[in-house]
Amino acid sequence: MLYKLQTIFLNMIKKPAIEIFQLSKDYLESGQQHVIFKDLTLSVTEGEFIVLLGRSGSGKSTLLNLISGLDQPSVGDILVNDINLCGLTEQQRTLFRRHHIGFVFQAYNLIPTLTVAENLLLPLELINPVSSNDKNKVVELLTQLGLANRLDSYPDRLSGGEQQRIAIARALVHNPDIILADEPTGNLDIDTGKQVLELLDNMVRNVGKTLIMATHSEEVIGKADRVFAINNQSLKLVADNR
Repeated sequence: MLYKLQTIFLNMIKKPAIEIFQLSKDYLESGQQHVIFKDLTLSVTEGEFIVLLGRSGSGKSTLLNLISGLDQPSVGDILVNDINLCGLTEQQRTLFRRHHIGFVFQAYNLIPTLTVAENLLLPLELINPVSSNDKNKVVELLTQLGLANRLDSYPDRLSGGEQQRIAIARALVHNPDIILADEPTGNLDIDTGKQVLELLDNMVRNVGKTLIMATHSEEVIGKADRVFAINNQSLKLVADNR
C-alpha cells in the first residue's frame, strides 16, 4: 500500500511527456469518409509505460505515427515535451523526431546494405558527425544486448530475435526521451517475443524513458503502468497498474 501511494505521489510531481487533446483521424477513400478514431484525449507522464491494445486495423499504428509526427491528425493537438507537433512543418517534425523519439517497428526496418554497427550509427549521423564516443556507445549497447559479436554482420545474417534487438538498440542509441514500439514481438515466436519484451521493458525502465507500445498481445498488460484499448474509434482505460 505504501509503495502504491509513493508511486502515485511520484507520478503527480512528474510532468506530462505526451498530451493529446480531442484527436481525430479520418481519410477519404473511393468517395467514402473512413473514421479511424475521434476525440481522443490522453496524458502520458514522463517515465510511464503505456500499452495500446486493439485488433488489426483499430488504429494503434496510426496513433503511434501521429505521436511521432510521421502523420498529422485531421483534428486535435499533440504535445510532446510541451511542443505542439501539429504546429510544426514536416521538416521541423523530422528534426524533432531525430532528437526526441525512438521508433521500434514490427518489420525491423533495418537497412540491408549496412552492417549492424552502421545501422546503429545512422541515427547519430543524422544529428551530428559520428565521433569515437558514438562508436563506443554502439559497442557498449550491443554488448548489453549480447550482440557484440554481430557488429560487422548484415541484417540478413541475423535471426528474427536478433534483428528486433538491433531495432530496439537503434531506437535507443540517440538517447531519445520517448520510445514508440509498434507490435515489436508480432513477427517473433513466443519465447523470443518474451525475451524481446523483457529487454525493452528493462532497458526503458533502467534509464527512465517513456514507452508507448502498440500490440494485440495481452502478455504485456502486467508490465505496463496503464493499458488502453482502441475500440469503436475511442480510447478506453482497461488496466491501471501504477
